[in-house]
Amino acid sequence: MGGRSGVAARRARWAEVLLGALLVLTSTGARSVAGDAAPPPANYVAGFVGTTLDYRPPGGRWDGWQHDVTTLVGYGRQLSPTVALELDVGPTFVRGAYSSFSLTPGLVWSLHPNVYLAARFAIPVDPQANLVLLPGIGLSRAFGRVMPTLELNVSSAVGRGDPDLGVSLTAGLLVFF
Repeated sequence: MGGRSGVAARRARWAEVLLGALLVLTSTGARSVAGDAAPPPANYVAGFVGTTLDYRPPGGRWDGWQHDVTTLVGYGRQLSPTVALELDVGPTFVRGAYSSFSLTPGLVWSLHPNVYLAARFAIPVDPQANLVLLPGIGLSRAFGRVMPTLELNVSSAVGRGDPDLGVSLTAGLLVFF
């Protein structure tokens, strides 16, 4: 990899994967003219699986993948063709062991039929309450009433006054009804 450290090489690889996914999603016939298709129904259920790609504890160094998996289920409501509110709930496991349970409200804004911004706020409620800011950018592609998503987030737990920093990747599936 031309002298790159292992961490830099992993980050570069993830950037390549995300860029490739963006190119595939936007080149597969995205509709850009209003009226090409009926708008999706106003409600949806969602399922997500995510992990932390890289993490820096308060005052520490970047520590790489955290061996964690977060599974979420949720409900969303389209407020307009480009804005939705969502509430997701679910546990996080680290190295296979239960770590926490969170409520994650969010606001999603579609910039393009295949690209969106998300303002999420994870609120771990077990074992300790906290507030995690979770802004992100995502890719999506609608197939009728089903929409797979891929979202890259930056996170920072700010609720206890000692913020950390993380980068996470989440795959999801929305089903509109």
